[in-house]
Amino acid sequence: MNSWDLLKNKSDNKVYVLGHRGSPLRERENTIPSFKRAMEEGADGVELDVHPTLDHYLVVSHDNSLKRVFGIDKKVEDMTFDEIRKIAPEVPLLSEVFDAIGPVWYDIEIKADKPLGFRKEVVDLLWKELEKREEFWPQIMISSFNPIAMRRAGKIMKDHFPLGIIYEGENIPAICRKGQGRLIFPCSFLKPKWTIAERERESKPKWTICPWTVDTEEGIKSMVKLSVPLIITNDPLLAVKTLQGENLR
Repeated sequence: MNSWDLLKNKSDNKVYVLGHRGSPLRERENTIPSFKRAMEEGADGVELDVHPTLDHYLVVSHDNSLKRVFGIDKKVEDMTFDEIRKIAPEVPLLSEVFDAIGPVWYDIEIKADKPLGFRKEVVDLLWKELEKREEFWPQIMISSFNPIAMRRAGKIMKDHFPLGIIYEGENIPAICRKGQGRLIFPCSFLKPKWTIAERERESKPKWTICPWTVDTEEGIKSMVKLSVPLIITNDPLLAVKTLQGENLR
């Protein structure tokens, strides 16, 4: 089953598990040990985030700043990769993650925090890396909070991958809180925060819903009732165990 089948024509009796930044409850998020741990815990793949460096390398990091995760008050996009590697050696290149865990399922989040003034090369660099990994394509999904970045991805990557819009019920512009960004690019799936997934299923019944981040047994079971093809979780071990109990693994 490839990513298009998973999202549009899912026929197997299985809910897939993607480790959100790997297995961040047990390893430092968005690092190779975290991604490997997620796979060891039974995940089908991982969700990760990409930023461009000052010298046009594509690194895996959720925040532009290294302060929260590494205690270093410097911005990824203002440093060269060599500078990052010296002060935060666990920050991997996307290519290093691909080499480390192979062609598993990937939901790659394009980090583009500024609605219009984002570093557009993040999309170009991602496509450049994916062009080298055609064997990975059947298990690649791409998403972002930023619909303008996703529109650029749609133009450059054509129809090679499912493209999704990420959103939640607060902390983002009001116009985007119901997934309206899907109207700006060739959107394939919706990626709402799990707490609004039920609302989104009711209001958009024909869309594929891929909820984040579902970290409790009760939450996982509630998502199963919405017929989601996958869940994104900080606790792959719990998710796998819960879904096994529901005969969905």
